[in-house]
Amino acid sequence: MVEGIARILESKNGEDANAFWRNTAKQILVQLSESGISPRLAEQEVGTLLHAILSDIDTRSAATLV
Repeated sequence: MVEGIARILESKNGEDANAFWRNTAKQILVQLSESGISPRLAEQEVGTLLHAILSDIDTRSAATLV
């Protein structure tokens, strides 16, 4: 999931990337909520996911520079 979202984000720029992430985050929040996860915990999980995605992008970018 992390790598898939990271690759899509890498293919987008500016507002397209922002819109994609906002839409993806919203969908995940809805899914977590429907699963009975509290809104606070769901937001934390989406935040953790975002950090993992950004780390994945950074790692891949660093690898291409070597």
